[in-house]
Parts: sequence; structure tokens; C-alpha cells
Amino acid sequence: MILISGCGVPEEKYNALELKYNKLISEKKILMKNLDECKNGSSNLIARIEKANKDKKYTDAVKNINILYERFPESPKNKQYQKLLRKLEKKILVQQKRMKKKRLAEKKKQEREAKEKRLIANLNKTGMWNVNFYVDDFGEPTKSGYITNTSLIRGIFSNSATQDSKLDVKFLISNASDISLILFEYAGNNPVKGYSRDKYQILMQDKNGKRYKLYAKNYSDRLRCNSSDSKKIHKALMKGGNIKFKIIDINTPTTEYSFSIGNAEWYNNAYRKLSKK
Repeated sequence: MILISGCGVPEEKYNALELKYNKLISEKKILMKNLDECKNGSSNLIARIEKANKDKKYTDAVKNINILYERFPESPKNKQYQKLLRKLEKKILVQQKRMKKKRLAEKKKQEREAKEKRLIANLNKTGMWNVNFYVDDFGEPTKSGYITNTSLIRGIFSNSATQDSKLDVKFLISNASDISLILFEYAGNNPVKGYSRDKYQILMQDKNGKRYKLYAKNYSDRLRCNSSDSKKIHKALMKGGNIKFKIIDINTPTTEYSFSIGNAEWYNNAYRKLSKK
């Protein structure tokens, strides 16, 4: 006041200015309150709730119902909305489950497309597998083909005379229903021969850890699986990856053969080539 008086402003005028300033501040507060009421008032919140519910934006509806209940407990709509709240929460759970299912389906689709893209890029790869054709009496290739492993699969075998000796294994796959295995004890050249249809039990574990109990007969120089068990081996090979085998001679249970396919990848390409012939 001394400074203002020193500048020549009368005290009465200063008081009038101060009153006017305080009035403006008060009016501003009222305007801000009215603006907030306009923006977040009960009628506005109710409109938001109705619109969100209609648009199936249930999370927004729940949020505004809770705001209405906290800020305007006297609102006659609260009782109705509290009942609606439970229904909306259930709908939110349904939406979340649908979204999760949709995301999972999208992920599987992307994985499937990536796999197909990879298969197309590697269409001619057959990995450890090779497609050969039988020959006729004149040594000419026939149209009858088979899939075999390019290199012999190494394993071990045991019987009453030996323990963990070397074993070589060769697959002969004419089709998905006709699969045979040739076993070479001591990694030699002479395959295990069967007499009077010797029976073998084959235990197999695919790349996913799923186990199978299969059977085969040997009445020549190979263990031949029936149609059903051949299809199970074929299915495991189509999956690729590591596949484990254990073979037990049912007639002499002390005789066992064990081997693994380290990576059966690209068998599907080999089978596709065989099927085209």
C-alpha cells in the first residue's frame, strides 16, 4: 500500500482493484467447477456408461460406473448400474478369453505360414533320406521306389553273447503302410535273418516324447511292420526331429537293439518325391 501510495494510487482505488481481482478468482473457480461438472458430472457419466455399453466397450463402462458411484452416491442410477456391473464384468472375461483365443489362433497361423514358407524354400532338401528305385532282371530301374537312409544309422545291440556291440540300421520305406528295418549286427554286412516268422517288439519315442509299442516280423532279412504300425512310424518320421527306437526279440528277450535317428527332418520332402512317381 505504501508503494502504491508512493506511485500516486489512492487507497480507495487499490481496495476496489483488490476486490475486483478476488471476484475474478472466485468466478474462475466457479467456472472450473462448472467445467468439471460438465465434463464429469453425473449426467455426462451416465451418457458415457450407456454409450460404452452399447459399443461393447465394457471396460470403459465399468470404469465410469465406479466413478459415478464414488462421486455421485446419491444418483438414482447407481442401484441399476451396480447390478449391471456384475454382468459387464462377466462380459469382460468373455472378451478377454476371445482375445486370447484370437491371439493364439493368429500365432498358430503365423507359425504355419512360416513353416510353409520354409518348406517351399527347402523343397528339394531330403536331409538324411534318399529316394531309390528297384531294378528289374536286366538291372533297369522300375517305377517301384522306396525311401532309405543315405548313411547307415549307428546303434548298439546286446544278447547272451555280447553287450553294447555295434549295430547298423537301414530303413526300407515303400509307402506309409509298408516300412521295414534291416539290422546289421557288429556293423557288418550280413543282416539279421529270421526263421519261422520271428517276432519283435519295437518301442518308439517321437520328437515330442510320445511313446509307441509296435510289432514286426522277420521271415527273411528284415523286420517288417504291419500296415497300422508302419503308419505310426511314418507319422513320427513326418514330424522330424529326434526319434528313439528299442527293439526286443520276443523269442529271445535277452536280444535287444537300440538306436536313434538324430534328426529325421526333410523326410516329408523325400516322401513327397516318392509319392509323385
